[in-house]
Amino acid sequence: MPNPIPLVILIAYIAFCIGIGIYARRGGNKSSREYLTGGGNVGVWVNGFAIFAAFATGGTMLGNIGLSYAGGWGYITAYNGGVALGYLIATFFLAKVLRNMRISTVPEFLRVRFHNKVLNTIVPIVLIGVLVAYLVAQMKVGGMLGEQLFGFDYGWSVIAIGAVYIFYTFFGGMKAVTLTDFVQGLLMISVVVICGGIAFAAHSGPASLYDLATTLRPLWSGAETYPLVSYIGAFIIWGTVNAVLPHTIMRIFAAKSERAGRGSLAVGLGLYIVTSIVTTVFIVGAVIILQGGDDLSSFDNTFLVFLAQQTPAWVAGLAYAGIFAAVMSSVSAMLLGLGGAFAYDLVGQFRPNMKDSSLRKLTSWSVLGFGVLTVALSLNPPELLTILYTAAVGLLASTLFFPTLLGIWWKRMNTLGALLGAIVGGASYLILLWGVEMPTLSQITVSLPLSLVACLIGVWVGRPPSEAELERVVIAHQREYVDTPAPARQGR
Repeated sequence: MPNPIPLVILIAYIAFCIGIGIYARRGGNKSSREYLTGGGNVGVWVNGFAIFAAFATGGTMLGNIGLSYAGGWGYITAYNGGVALGYLIATFFLAKVLRNMRISTVPEFLRVRFHNKVLNTIVPIVLIGVLVAYLVAQMKVGGMLGEQLFGFDYGWSVIAIGAVYIFYTFFGGMKAVTLTDFVQGLLMISVVVICGGIAFAAHSGPASLYDLATTLRPLWSGAETYPLVSYIGAFIIWGTVNAVLPHTIMRIFAAKSERAGRGSLAVGLGLYIVTSIVTTVFIVGAVIILQGGDDLSSFDNTFLVFLAQQTPAWVAGLAYAGIFAAVMSSVSAMLLGLGGAFAYDLVGQFRPNMKDSSLRKLTSWSVLGFGVLTVALSLNPPELLTILYTAAVGLLASTLFFPTLLGIWWKRMNTLGALLGAIVGGASYLILLWGVEMPTLSQITVSLPLSLVACLIGVWVGRPPSEAELERVVIAHQREYVDTPAPARQGR
């Protein structure tokens, strides 16, 4: 008889998410900013766990573990090292200024800092494409899990997961996403700590576990699976994109202060580091020992093999629920970012005088629309989805990283520099990805420097920014910016 514990835990968790959506709806979210930021009053620990949950996806709980087993922990360590660098860049170079500017999205910063319609149209479009690919990838993981763990039909699994996360994101906005992600983060880190403890106890501690695993599978501890430039590319991609990913950066805007925003990023980073080390090193090492060093029929099932062979039923049930939680925490945050990119940033660019009440409705209905679209795409996902997803992430980094970072820290950074940096970085990445034969993930090592060079050329050729254009960012380096909203945004 199948173990009923995972299903019971999952049903209870789904009911909780629905309840949170209803609670958040009743609690406010009347303005567009409140809908996207949760009111900007979230504490350090709640926000920190939510940041961790939003980034620790279903891919983290399954795909990264499988990559470690298949290709050695060197590549996944480069990946995770890049993630950590991205958190540090966001914490020390972005959080204070972005939070003090009183904005709601990353494209809004570029709109405030650089007054250029072409740039402010390109950026939301790039974000929409990236986040759709990101969402479809996560929904595919959720559908496959429902199929493998519970015997559900893939399509119905996708629809069920989609219905839940669309519901609470649509109704509750960032407030609902943050509260559910906080609980999801607690569940995920609990699973990681418990499973790590079981692995250590079964093999007399982490040192002996690692030594035995590397003896049985020497390739696992090497770094020869991919060319060196691929490891460098993985590190650069995640070190830069994690500093501009909407579902990470939007958490800064949800924090009660810039100090709380930086603190929550630090909490999220710490939790992610613990998770990465325990899962991609020690749990993988335990499975290598269980398999005698042999390959698995499916490397993505590495964590499932560990749960089936080395954990009691209640731990496996908790872990299965944690994997589903990882999927839903990521897709809900990304879906909110999608709604904001379309309504708040793209449509808002062309209709700046839209009443805030109308903008709030458009944002929530955009969340619903993109939710339905991504569920539909996930029912029949495209081939080579991982490649498309990686391409999307690299495209986002190449397009946004230097215009954002230099726009915050360099007063001479001008509109032409930001526009050229975004266009050259994004276009060169796509050309190299689809038109030039290069090692996996290495395109970023060319496109990102080209984006920087384009930014510098634009600064040299274009006119310097005026004091009025710099005013808001200059103030934000010192204190919170206070603005009197235009009458059109007061819901007249």
